[in-house]
Amino acid sequence: MGNTLADLRASCRALLASTADWPDATLDRFIGDGIRAYSGEYPRHQRHTLTLTTGTQAYALPGGLGFQGVVGVRYPVADDPARFLFQSGEGEAIFQGGGAAYALRLGLADTVAVNAVDGLGTLVFAETVATGESAEIEYLAEHHVPTADTDVITVPTGHWEAVVAFVDFRCHWEAESDETTVLTPGSLALSQLGENGRRAWNRWREVMARLRPARPVSSRRGLVDWSGIGL
Repeated sequence: MGNTLADLRASCRALLASTADWPDATLDRFIGDGIRAYSGEYPRHQRHTLTLTTGTQAYALPGGLGFQGVVGVRYPVADDPARFLFQSGEGEAIFQGGGAAYALRLGLADTVAVNAVDGLGTLVFAETVATGESAEIEYLAEHHVPTADTDVITVPTGHWEAVVAFVDFRCHWEAESDETTVLTPGSLALSQLGENGRRAWNRWREVMARLRPARPVSSRRGLVDWSGIGL
């Protein structure tokens, strides 16, 4: 099995009774929704290297609108063994003393467009950084949502079942929505469509739960809790 959008779409079509009812554009939209739903529970681990500059302590967080949270910050990158900073508030003693720490300034400035990809916030170093040094941010992000047949799917192939199950649910859901315009609310056919949709939804949830033990665990300390922050 390959690992492109065309391959994943073919896996989805294997479950569908009709090819004509679900054009590629529709399935691709469902696949994108499935990848976003999968990313909410099984995000992609990524790394971003910051090139530091003397006199600049704050740097924009990476990842654009798919960014979910910081796992760890390595600084300086040249250190061996790796040296990871502690996360702290800017008012804490370790930060005020210029220790091995970083802080996060979260939120979108009211002067930035609401859909800006660089308005997630900034990472601030407690230690004085210098031109020529680098830092590496390990963070969680949404998996790539493909737009072309040859685009690579970053969801592991062993987890494609979750995306396929989500697409199956969306197809049942759309079929039920379409039929509500031509069937009476109490009709047996509409009731059966609704039941099939619920079964497809439950199957997707069961697949997601079954995959959970295989979820990769980061070795980094201090995973940021983003609840209640609005990200």
